[in-house]
Amino acid sequence: MNCTQCGAPLAPGDAFCGSCGAPAAQASAPQPAPTAPPMAPPMAPPMAPPVGMYMVQRFVDPRTGAPLAEWWQRALALIIDLLVIAIPTLTAFFLLLFAGTTTSVDVFGYTTSHTGGGFVVLALLCPFLIWFGYFVLMTGSKRGQTVGKMALGIAVSDESGSGSIGIGRAAGRYGMIALMELVGIVLLINYLSPLWDPRRQAWHDHVVRSVVITVR
Repeated sequence: MNCTQCGAPLAPGDAFCGSCGAPAAQASAPQPAPTAPPMAPPMAPPMAPPVGMYMVQRFVDPRTGAPLAEWWQRALALIIDLLVIAIPTLTAFFLLLFAGTTTSVDVFGYTTSHTGGGFVVLALLCPFLIWFGYFVLMTGSKRGQTVGKMALGIAVSDESGSGSIGIGRAAGRYGMIALMELVGIVLLINYLSPLWDPRRQAWHDHVVRSVVITVR
């Protein structure tokens, strides 16, 4: 303690200040040093969302809750399917042209070849018939999968989630694509439309009420 009159230090038990004689009752205890206010506990950093959470929310069917295929999966599956049918398509095309071609030698020894009109028509129709038959039969099956879709783990399903769309609706689905091929820009927009559609449906999906879902 210190004397309030002269500031001299006082010993414990002193009744008067030894320097100025002031009563010790008027002395004041030394003021404690100011202490820093208690620090608030650090705020916990915001929890990061689980990996893939946004993707799951983004690609879930808002009506049925089924996981929807992403656009790149559909595109890659289509490329695989076109490669799968390329070999039989080209083989049938050239076989038909060869079968319908006749060769003759004129009086001057020149060789000429001629392909019958019917075989030319068949050769031109062959790629479409193979493409159409392949996609309709595979998509309309119980699994709803082509070879490409099997590889990517996706399948065509009824938009209600009840299963396959069947052969008839599969024929309508790819019939719409065939009509859109007559105007290239329309077909391009159709293939891009799942990018902004809330259920990731292309136009041909809307026509036959189908969705493309992930199955693994």
